[in-house]
Amino acid sequence: MSERKIRVWVVSLAFGCTVSLLLAAALHKTHFGFWLPGAQPGWLLAWATHLMRPASGNDQSSSLALVAIGNTAFYAWIFSRILRAEILARGCLSRYFLA
Repeated sequence: MSERKIRVWVVSLAFGCTVSLLLAAALHKTHFGFWLPGAQPGWLLAWATHLMRPASGNDQSSSLALVAIGNTAFYAWIFSRILRAEILARGCLSRYFLA
């Protein structure tokens, strides 16, 4: 893998992790995040895990970890697409990733 692709993925994962941690903190603090299904795509991962192993849904910390992992992957994917479009358009961010 080239150094440019690694930079894009590292930045995407960092952004995805940041957004995921912010959403998980908001969920934990307000107990309101469950009602925002578009903002919490990691719930799909936790829900699918609960369907596969019903006994695993009893632990709240593991469910929160699955939500955080799912959100990180989803937001990293979205941000990588945004970065790739920006780089292809030779926008202001492209000098950091093409140098």
